[in-house]
Amino acid sequence: MAKATRLSKNRAAQLRACLDKLEPVTDISDDPIQFVHRYDSSADREVAALFAATLAFGRVASFLPVLNEIFTQADECGGPATWVDNFSKEDADRIEPIFYRWIRGPDLARFARTIGRIRVQYGSIEAVFKVNDTPNQTDIKPLLEQGISIFQKFSLESPDEQFSDLSRGYRFLLTHPASGSGCKRWCMLFRWMARTEFPDVGMWSIPTSALIIPLDTHIHQVADFVGLTRRKDGSWATAKEITQNLARMDPEDPTRFDFALAHLGISGKCNKRRVPEVCDPCALVEVCRIGQPRKRSPTG
Repeated sequence: MAKATRLSKNRAAQLRACLDKLEPVTDISDDPIQFVHRYDSSADREVAALFAATLAFGRVASFLPVLNEIFTQADECGGPATWVDNFSKEDADRIEPIFYRWIRGPDLARFARTIGRIRVQYGSIEAVFKVNDTPNQTDIKPLLEQGISIFQKFSLESPDEQFSDLSRGYRFLLTHPASGSGCKRWCMLFRWMARTEFPDVGMWSIPTSALIIPLDTHIHQVADFVGLTRRKDGSWATAKEITQNLARMDPEDPTRFDFALAHLGISGKCNKRRVPEVCDPCALVEVCRIGQPRKRSPTG
């Protein structure tokens, strides 16, 4: 196991100065949060965020068309909230041909019905993650575990069903933090809904200081390059370590760096190896072990 990484005060100050130079991402056309911004009502935004976040894995170019097709169907029924609230057999038949990797149409239909049932019971999606909440929440993991457990319970449609009996695709939508997973998609959902700075929408009352970085391949690689972690697995422990080091730069909003860092990889601006014409102009070059020019060995 890699030794825990904890930034020194000086290193944190140096790294923050570089991170602050990263250009803010204003174009969300290649990001799933674009579907949240499609709607004005809080109910539609919550449902859109759930579908967009839970399907945001793999190649962006692969899942964006799937999400667009789902929301096209939702819009034809009056918007995402109305769609899930009144999800019918006809809606299930229409969505059945849609699939993304191991998630099939029937999984998407079950997810829509589950969201509808939760909205009837709790009134909103946020309420699922506020049950037994405390005013000074400092860790989202208990809220996330609690909320996903509720989602799993409401996914069952007969007394004989067990969550473990459901399809692999459906179970993947509701990965539980207790498994050790970094829960990237759910952490991303929380970031979208808690932070107010664009592109996030700031609808939920979860404090930004409690958020955990959505750990995907792009974030993990850049975090390794700049010394935020030495861990090699995509676990909750790795996500938390990276977040704790980011908190040494901004304790009130450690995940504010997420969007810009992730898009270094998504946009292709980071090649994961030293390419002088790419690395030298990068704001992170002086703190990146990959971007630094190699020192020539002295010749005898």
